[in-house]
Amino acid sequence: MASKQEFNKYAYVSDTGLVLVETLIERKTTEQNAEKLLQRASLATLLCLGLGVVYIILQGASLDFLTLITNGFLYLYIGLFLICSISMKHAKKKLDKAEKEYEELRSEVIDRQEQLWDTRELWEKRHELFIFLNEEYSVNLFHK
Repeated sequence: MASKQEFNKYAYVSDTGLVLVETLIERKTTEQNAEKLLQRASLATLLCLGLGVVYIILQGASLDFLTLITNGFLYLYIGLFLICSISMKHAKKKLDKAEKEYEELRSEVIDRQEQLWDTRELWEKRHELFIFLNEEYSVNLFHK
């Protein structure tokens, strides 16, 4: 199968289908980027939580209420933890939205196969396009 640059999508899909396939690729890329963002935000939150645990262990028996109230590091830590938690929640919402948009368009392409591959020669070549999209972009159009 040809590489991304050499692959001629025009020979495998109609003009309308080409627009939908390119949009599908863009949405899959957006979904993958959102997933990476969520992973980074989750890692930052876990590191922040680990920092808090290490701080508590190092303080040990010297932790009393007055020390906690007057300690500036504690306020910095709480702020950092809140920022990390909020960014993780935002990244999760972004990922959910990207997944939903991608899945809706993918289902639409699968449902409209007869319209997008309207000629006999395009219909026979669609399998090659499906394989290419699955291997290069992880876009599975074989089934819902």
